[in-house]
Amino acid sequence: MSNKDFNTLYRELEKKVELLEKGELPLEEAVKTYTEGQELIKLLNEKLNKAREQMVVTDKSEQKEPEK
Repeated sequence: MSNKDFNTLYRELEKKVELLEKGELPLEEAVKTYTEGQELIKLLNEKLNKAREQMVVTDKSEQKEPEK
């Protein structure tokens, strides 16, 4: 699941939230859906953190370039 892009994971999370908000799932399925949603949140946060780190590295490397 982690090889999916951010937008795909986010859409999956939205679908799970919608299912849970309807309140029509049996308890066991609701718990499973909730747990899957938590895993999606974890993956999304990891992808965001990685993107932030890349931005910081890029920003630092641009600042170190000598002026022409």
